[in-house]
Amino acid sequence: MGIKAEGSGSSYIDNGVYYSDIEIPINFEKEQIKALESGIIFNLELNLKIVDIRNWRLDRDIGDLNPKIYAIEFNAFTRRYTVSKRTLGGKLHGHDRRGWEIFKGPIKKLPLVDDSLLDLDADYTVILDSRLRAQGMSPWMKTISFWRESLDSDLEQIQWQLFR
Repeated sequence: MGIKAEGSGSSYIDNGVYYSDIEIPINFEKEQIKALESGIIFNLELNLKIVDIRNWRLDRDIGDLNPKIYAIEFNAFTRRYTVSKRTLGGKLHGHDRRGWEIFKGPIKKLPLVDDSLLDLDADYTVILDSRLRAQGMSPWMKTISFWRESLDSDLEQIQWQLFR
């Protein structure tokens, strides 16, 4: 559920901090759109790992970052979608039934790690696992609702080199 195209990522350094630009393919399924229009809020969650790929020990992970980047909700009164950027603040608004497409834009300049924490001789890979999660959906609500499948989506895993 939710996957339609390939994603991509790239990293760059700016003032001693590594940042990433990420493109995640997200397509809401019909059940997820029904849930949105019924008041369920969805979060886009990211799990970023920086891994030393030459190191085969258990401690090869350099660090984890687990931000909730965006939340999307539907206002039944105005018939508009609101997308909140949780890391940077601010809101974006869609104007029609397909307004949730603004949720799919690229994520730019996501801070990853300070370069002082890395060994410049090591070969690092960034691994991104992304998820689309229904917020505040209690188990009893799932059993009495018309959603028989989980509304959550595990999206594709994307990998790229930290250094180029």
